[in-house]
Amino acid sequence: MSIILAIGVGVFYLINVTASKNQENIGIFIPMLLVVFIFGLISFIFSKKGLLINNHGLYKAYFVFGILLFKRKVELKNKPVVTILKLRKSQNLPSVGIVYPSSRHSFHIYYLHLLNQSHTIKTELIGVKKEGNAQKMIHFLAENTNLMFEIYSPNFEKNS
Repeated sequence: MSIILAIGVGVFYLINVTASKNQENIGIFIPMLLVVFIFGLISFIFSKKGLLINNHGLYKAYFVFGILLFKRKVELKNKPVVTILKLRKSQNLPSVGIVYPSSRHSFHIYYLHLLNQSHTIKTELIGVKKEGNAQKMIHFLAENTNLMFEIYSPNFEKNS
């Protein structure tokens, strides 16, 4: 919510600065700025995270309506293992009742992590809310890359 407020204040500031400098272009500038702002807000709301594999490697990607918006390369060097870690999270829900002053909702997030061979170094890849989606991603990564799925079991003993 604070991001939307910051964007709105920025747009208001830009409109005021532009209006004071050149009055004749303000009639064209404001509708164009509002269209860009509304399109950006809708894109932000409907964006989704995912994984992208192509000839150059594995990427964390952000999509809007199936269109690639942004991608970031994931470094796979010395990380041949992928695993799922389950984390319990909770969220306070607003309530007005006197009997239950704090209503709390708990849920699990399933994070895919890249691990080194001894499972002592881990890098978060992506987090999803459903275990089935995490299993599908593991299957996708095992088929399309050389990553192996293993259960997280760190070995802290030093190798001689």
